[in-house]
Amino acid sequence: MSWFFAVGGSVVGACALLVPGFAGGTTTGVVITVLTAVAMVAAAVVLRVVPQRVPDAFWVGVPFIALGIIGSLNLVTHDVSVSAHLYFLWPLLYAATFLRYDVAYLLLGSACAADAAVTFSLQPFDVGLTDVAALLTAYVVSTVVVTSLRRRADTLVARLEEQALTDPLTGLPNRRAFDHDLARALRATRRDGTEHCLLIVDVDHFKTINDTWGHATGDEVLVAVAAALRRTAHAADAGARLGGDEFAMIVAGDVARARRHAAALRLAVARGSQLPGGLPTLSVGVASTAAGATTAEALLAAADRALYRAKLDGRDRVALETPAAGPARQNRAHETVGGAGRGAGRGPVGGLHHRPEEGHA
Repeated sequence: MSWFFAVGGSVVGACALLVPGFAGGTTTGVVITVLTAVAMVAAAVVLRVVPQRVPDAFWVGVPFIALGIIGSLNLVTHDVSVSAHLYFLWPLLYAATFLRYDVAYLLLGSACAADAAVTFSLQPFDVGLTDVAALLTAYVVSTVVVTSLRRRADTLVARLEEQALTDPLTGLPNRRAFDHDLARALRATRRDGTEHCLLIVDVDHFKTINDTWGHATGDEVLVAVAAALRRTAHAADAGARLGGDEFAMIVAGDVARARRHAAALRLAVARGSQLPGGLPTLSVGVASTAAGATTAEALLAAADRALYRAKLDGRDRVALETPAAGPARQNRAHETVGGAGRGAGRGPVGGLHHRPEEGHA
């Protein structure tokens, strides 16, 4: 946004000094115009060098201040020319491009009122009416056109951002979105000590499912797991598909809550709609920031180790990564929770289990 003030200030200042009659042909008009140009360039420098020090109210206040300066300058110089009127377009275009839509339209009403007040103060009503009507129409059309184009651009950007952050098959957030969510969770952990757990979820024997039943069935399995992930997630949790048959869930809470969540997820998959080859089983690795993993890399590595242990121990189970504490745990820093009463390992056909009886899920 600094370019807007830099270019505008430079052009206004140069015209005031070099173009005869530009500032109403009076010394007072030239001085006020040059001071305004200097203020615009100074604002551009501040916005460029230390933008974080500029309060939010500045952005809203600038166009309204500009209206006051333009109106005052026109009154002082007794300038009712078309060029003097068109200066009101500067703050209007700024607001329509950068500010909220309600602010832009509030400024439009203010600009119309200011221009009409200046014109009728310097000209008889019947003389100035035609100019005011034409100029106010130009202000309204310009503001509506710019804000409409901006709405379309905002909508397009929002759709592109959604596509860039969403897995097209499952509708879950993708790895890019997951990285953002994980970074945000870890910032909360460092800021106020909030514990977060990471669940890495893997579909057991997914390659066998694809090879036996075809990729269409494999896609159905992924969609079913994603649906279960959504059903079991709480508002503070963040799920994602990392790629292939691997999913993730960031759980705000301790290991006990993460374990309950993993159990609920596996149960939701077990009670899902029947698939052509039966129901899939899941292996889940769980890691917690309380175990000392306070970076994304460390937490992912810990969850991956837990997932690997779950697969080594027979799949269809949850493994918890816990901090090593002494020689007895030097070679095994894991806790494994067995399968959900359905047996571990491969299902009867192609890695899929048929629907379990109620009470044995």
